[in-house]
Amino acid sequence: MFPLVKELRFAVPWGHLAAKAWGNCDGLPVLCLHGWLDNANSFDRLVPLLPKDHHYVALEFSGHGLSSHLPQGVRYQHIDYVTDVHRVVTGKQNLIFNADNIH
Repeated sequence: MFPLVKELRFAVPWGHLAAKAWGNCDGLPVLCLHGWLDNANSFDRLVPLLPKDHHYVALEFSGHGLSSHLPQGVRYQHIDYVTDVHRVVTGKQNLIFNADNIH
């Protein structure tokens, strides 16, 4: 069984993107992305069934779960979720992912 989940926050111009992390912090990181109208809690029951030697990080897209909503008047578009992932993976506060180890 995995230890308790760790909650993460990644700063963005309109607030933050939330995430949940499980597993071995030194293990191979696996970025978990939820579906439409969902959030990182989707992985609460799945992650314990996965290999224990990985570090699982479930990102919550803008406006989902505990992530900040986009500013008023800004429409949500699917391409913006790609931008969310890019911000987390390439951001200065990212200590988890790099181009060589993301899966």
